[in-house]
Amino acid sequence: MFAHTQESVLDEGAYVYKGLLFVSGQYVPYQPNGPWTNHMPLAFLVPGYLQDWFGPGIRTARYSAILLAILMLIGVWVLSRRIGNRWWAAAAVWALALNPALLKTYSTAVSQGLVACMLVWMLAFTLGDDRPWLQIVLGSILAGAMVMTRINMLPVAPLLVLYILWQYGPRMGIVSAFAAGSVIIFWHALYWPDILQVWTRLPKSLTPFLDAWRLPSSYKQSWKPDVSTVGRILSFFHSLRFHFVSMIGVMATVMLWPRKGEWKKPSEMRSAVFLLALFISLLISHMWAALGKDYCVFCLAGYVSFFTAAGLLLIILTAMSWRKRLSLWVQLLIVLMVLVSSAGIGYGAFEQISDQLYNLNIPRWMLGSPEPGSVPLGAVLINKFAIAAQELRRLLPLIFGLIFGAAVLLCTLVVTFLASRWRKMQAAHSEIKFANPVKSPHTERAPASFGYWALVIFLAAGFALSPTLALAGGYGTYDCPGDVIVSYEAAGQHLARAISPGALVYWKGTLSTIPLLYVRDIRIFPAQINDGYSMLETGDDLELIVRFGRWNETLSHQWAEQADFILIEERSFRGWLRDLVKGGGFEELMPTPPAAACRPDSQIRIFKRLH
Repeated sequence: MFAHTQESVLDEGAYVYKGLLFVSGQYVPYQPNGPWTNHMPLAFLVPGYLQDWFGPGIRTARYSAILLAILMLIGVWVLSRRIGNRWWAAAAVWALALNPALLKTYSTAVSQGLVACMLVWMLAFTLGDDRPWLQIVLGSILAGAMVMTRINMLPVAPLLVLYILWQYGPRMGIVSAFAAGSVIIFWHALYWPDILQVWTRLPKSLTPFLDAWRLPSSYKQSWKPDVSTVGRILSFFHSLRFHFVSMIGVMATVMLWPRKGEWKKPSEMRSAVFLLALFISLLISHMWAALGKDYCVFCLAGYVSFFTAAGLLLIILTAMSWRKRLSLWVQLLIVLMVLVSSAGIGYGAFEQISDQLYNLNIPRWMLGSPEPGSVPLGAVLINKFAIAAQELRRLLPLIFGLIFGAAVLLCTLVVTFLASRWRKMQAAHSEIKFANPVKSPHTERAPASFGYWALVIFLAAGFALSPTLALAGGYGTYDCPGDVIVSYEAAGQHLARAISPGALVYWKGTLSTIPLLYVRDIRIFPAQINDGYSMLETGDDLELIVRFGRWNETLSHQWAEQADFILIEERSFRGWLRDLVKGGGFEELMPTPPAAACRPDSQIRIFKRLH
């Protein structure tokens, strides 16, 4: 369903269309004057080969994504059953199945699904102390392949090698390093030296030797959103909403980390340390990439989709050994975490739930009024506290979240009391039964702390409420009622009929280049695949700009003058480009039907140059 109802995003179109251009031989990754190859090669080549093998189009891309998601789920089941049991395996699969945000992400042809599948199977092959050497080699190869898919997964390979070294000894550590390193070296050798431009994302101060593959610092991007500190905090809580179980589960694991003698065997402790180090290192690096920069602040939730399964697996591996008796300061920290997380999640969901809360009907009798009927909660609060309506709409979800957190803590008090009473009853029963010759086990084991139950209840509540608007059900950025697969196919096939083979095409169509998959044997200006995200605001060396797959306003004017066809999405039909095609020299053909089924302004207008 989600594969058919999510509008295509720029990244999806770029991965698939660039990949098809690469595997068809029209371009080579990282070549000068080619497409902006802003990621590692497998991010493009895997979807490109799938397009080549099964036919180009969004249907192939989306159904391949579903296949990868199913393979990932199988891996989650296999590994969860091995490190836990069948019930834990079922819980892990349901944690993913109840998460609409993840399902929507994994149902589109972005690289998250591919990397998540690799990560899960890498862990399935290597986690534990009884893995055959061949599985360790396969897992290490997948670790190298992840790095060669997305550079942001760089911590995976060295962490896996260190884990194998710790778990299996120096010999298997060397084997693992060789397997992962061979994959990385092979792909670097294949595209050497221009592949080094991907590594320029590392801090310039640490990598001055990569300056030959960097644009000069004076060349600034056109895309430079200015996101406030509040916006960055909001982005973090969006991530917490959409990945509640894994992120809160990892926090719970840290706070309830088992003591040395509470592990079933040492290998479990080593596996848990590896999973925790993997999750935290990836989370920190992606927070730095999203929140520490301005390029894509609100991408953090999507980034966590790469490795969220590692958090779920860490819970399964450690939960039965979690420490139940906690010090007072740890319990206070847990209380603070529950309240802050709940309030932050509520604030992060204000766009989805503020109207419902604002218009929540309150019976007049609750307000002490003898009149029948009800009034909206927002009106009551505005009248009583003189708060501006806009401020109240942002404040209500935060208060709602705080109340929910307080309710979790209140529920925890009840559960802790009932658990204590139950233990006392069991202890009394045992003493009567055995005439109390010795202290019974029930009287010797101390009951679980309030903080332990608070985390368990908070985690269970988030698991059950994942599909709601307050959590992962609130992700609807690209929802598009109607069948987008059918609409993109119709738009692409219309373009294929209208554009003659060999034509030079200027693209200002939909943000995603998916419609171009259906138009074969054309020439494009490859920098346009990434639209404004690859455009530069400053810089006058046009040859240098094109070499790195970028463009600027000057080049856009030059290319428009050279093109045989100019394609413009309806919502972008304005400015100098509109004046150019309307000023004579072009014939407008019949536009495509809307590419995105839900947006009438997504039809693509076609202008053919008159020779």
